[in-house]
Amino acid sequence: MRIFTTELKKLLSGRIFLLISAVALVLNAYLMFRTANSSESTPEEYKAIYSELDGMGDSEKFQWLEARCNEFSGQHSYDFGVLYELREECGQITGYQEYLDSIDAQAKSMSSISIFAKPDTFNYRSIMKTPPAYEHMRDVQPVFDVSKGINLATDNNFTDILIGFIVLFAVISLMISDREQGLSGLLFPLKRGRGYLLLTKMGVLSVTVFATILLMYGENLIIGSQIYGLGDLSRPVQSLGGFIGCNLKISVLGYLVLYIAFKFASVFTIGAVLSLIAVNTKNTVSFYGISAVILAVEGLTFALIHPLSKYSIFRYINLISFTRGNDIFCNFKNINFWGYPIPLIPTSVGAICVIALLCTGLSAWLYSAKRNLEYRKIGIRLGFIRSEKIHSQLYYTLYKSLILQKGIVFIAIFIAAAGFMSTGFIKKYDPADAYYQYYCNEHEGDITQETFDFIEAETARFSEINARIEELSQQGFSSELNQLYREVAPEIGFIPFSERVSQIKDIDGAQVFYDTGYKRALGFAGYDDDMKYALACVLLCLFLVSPLIANDNRHKMSFVINATASGKRSYIRRNILTACMYGVLSALLWIVPYAVTISRYYKHSGLGASLRSITDFIDFPLNIKVWQYLLIVCLLRILFTSLSALVMLGISSQCRNASSAVLVNFAVFALPIIIYMLGAKFMVNIGFNPLLSVNAVLNEASVIQFAVPLGVAAVLAYRIREKT
Repeated sequence: MRIFTTELKKLLSGRIFLLISAVALVLNAYLMFRTANSSESTPEEYKAIYSELDGMGDSEKFQWLEARCNEFSGQHSYDFGVLYELREECGQITGYQEYLDSIDAQAKSMSSISIFAKPDTFNYRSIMKTPPAYEHMRDVQPVFDVSKGINLATDNNFTDILIGFIVLFAVISLMISDREQGLSGLLFPLKRGRGYLLLTKMGVLSVTVFATILLMYGENLIIGSQIYGLGDLSRPVQSLGGFIGCNLKISVLGYLVLYIAFKFASVFTIGAVLSLIAVNTKNTVSFYGISAVILAVEGLTFALIHPLSKYSIFRYINLISFTRGNDIFCNFKNINFWGYPIPLIPTSVGAICVIALLCTGLSAWLYSAKRNLEYRKIGIRLGFIRSEKIHSQLYYTLYKSLILQKGIVFIAIFIAAAGFMSTGFIKKYDPADAYYQYYCNEHEGDITQETFDFIEAETARFSEINARIEELSQQGFSSELNQLYREVAPEIGFIPFSERVSQIKDIDGAQVFYDTGYKRALGFAGYDDDMKYALACVLLCLFLVSPLIANDNRHKMSFVINATASGKRSYIRRNILTACMYGVLSALLWIVPYAVTISRYYKHSGLGASLRSITDFIDFPLNIKVWQYLLIVCLLRILFTSLSALVMLGISSQCRNASSAVLVNFAVFALPIIIYMLGAKFMVNIGFNPLLSVNAVLNEASVIQFAVPLGVAAVLAYRIREKT
């Protein structure tokens, strides 16, 4: 017990861990409120209908909702989207017994029709197993009540992501910090310094996971109850929206308890897998690399394998799938195990228990069997080709970073990630933009009198068509009216084209060209491409730069460095040069693939035209060409990424080990981008985000965008100068 409390105190005494936990709680609350208020229907509209239904029976509620849905707009003040949603939900609840009958009827129909009655197929076997799974549900009668609050609290991805970050930091603190601080040599010889210590650490991890889940989902339920309400918790779980197919005979309160328990087991399993990786990796960089690869493979497996595929076992017995508790419990499902159906719920629960116990046991056994990591045996390596060449000091710095600290592995991973992001690039089909592209391509180049004549003629043509449509609409639908609608469809692209020509016609060097791709790349089309690629860039940079000095601090190399002829100043200069090189590399791995991808989808016409040809840049102070502005953006991204790399190096110099450096740099650089990607759009102007985006600085420049990053850089530079 004493070891347990010591390990727990050590974890909770870490300021970074507490800071990350506090930020996660605040961000989770913000995202909960934002999610509830981001849809077209507001919580107040749901509350208004629920208050109207209060005191009615379920049949009366359905009749009332049905009557309101059939009324015309203006006869009531309720939102039609909310009415239709609640009518469907109420209809499922009042027709629950018919739903159960339909399951039996479907099974009988499939077994009686010859073309479906193939006993050796998965579909047949699964259908035959479904009616018995619902047989005990005949005496259950769901009740229509408020379910939005519970659905909001339990069915969101951002809470799981935030919990995942907390668990990752807990694993690093518990499993790696002793090795990073050089304590392994002291702990291993002790009576309880191996297997018992590891199991104790796993116990602390389990308590941390459980407390985190209680805090996060407790917060979710409190917010959900305030926004929508939770309804009667004693009603059957089938009363919740989306749970009509659940075959568990429990109440809503019982489901919440089950959900928390299952969530704890699934998250602890992920922690156990990460712990097994941490125990068996030689350094922090390897831990991050292997963990990232495993989680990426699990995510791709979950996303790409079809639910009915014969390989669906790998989709459902999956670390990502385990975190989606509502998807597992909301309906009775069978997994296609090479043609044989196995029930999802017991299979998932069993798999979680097996993986958690197996990883915990393996971690303890392998940790016990390890040699002393601080005092390894010295092995003699024989090389057939031995070079006597003496390389430069920069060469050895790069060799240490890329080879010894496995930096080359991260570069390879992120090159592959850049390729994957390019293949996953999506250009959404927009009819208005398609017609706009057509007009721009047809009249590409300088604006001439011919352009104005075309716009005038096309405007007149659309006016005539619209007038004819208005005339025919009064007579009812006809084939001519349908044809006219098709003819007038291009107007949605012609209007922005003509408006653009009108705005830029007097600008020197202005030309017409398809500019949607430029707007997207430069932050005017509502996409987050700049921040998505910046996140990948930052992650690569921090994994390469963070260990540079922090790893030397761990091994007390300052005494050796200070005694060398070149001294500390040369050491700092070499690391600064290395960090800048990594910054340039990270920026290029962002810029080049994105430029190629967006050029492939949107083309690159108009590079030699005036930047003011793009309507969003009409008021830009310099009348430069498009390619010149793009070059400025690229150079600024390289410059600011290199500046970020230098700040990461400064943080690395202040940390005692690579783990701390990675965590701090992650919190300073990557976490704000992740918060932005989760929906907190104001974060684009906070910290280093505006510099990494560049679009945020050029489009909406403000003093606060530069104050924080330059202040952090100045403080770190002063502290490094003091030490040298």
